[in-house]
Amino acid sequence: MTIADELARLQALRDAGSLTEIEFEEAKRKVLHEQPQPAMSGFGGSSAPGQILGVNEETYCTLMHLSQLLVVSGLGIVAPIVMWVISKDESDLARRHGNRMMNWLISSLIYAFVSGLLSMVLIGIPLLILILILDFVFPIMAAVKANNGEIWSYPGAIRFFEED
Repeated sequence: MTIADELARLQALRDAGSLTEIEFEEAKRKVLHEQPQPAMSGFGGSSAPGQILGVNEETYCTLMHLSQLLVVSGLGIVAPIVMWVISKDESDLARRHGNRMMNWLISSLIYAFVSGLLSMVLIGIPLLILILILDFVFPIMAAVKANNGEIWSYPGAIRFFEED
């Protein structure tokens, strides 16, 4: 296959949506035997391969999980969502961690709402306490796993986003 044929094949894959813009550029560089250039992030900064906004991918994913602990400041829901939205198209690893994290966040909110309703008949109070504990323990466990290069699914999370 000639270089032109390979580039045409890559272009067709990108047009079909099988390749993201970043994946297309990386594959094109490999075909043309070019040195990798820093990719432009969606927010005007540049990221080298294996980095998100200049931070190592594993470190970024660790911080993304830990950002859920900012509940005290009110950012415990906003910060993880913003970090996931910024990075999910830039890094497959961040997308995979973020999908699992978002599944837990949404599930936790549903569980808390149902437990709040059940508190009227007292059975919900222990459930609310359990959810509160898990909302601190699970992000820490996920952050430790992310720092070790592992992808961990939160137990009990409903799968709203694909966990591949």
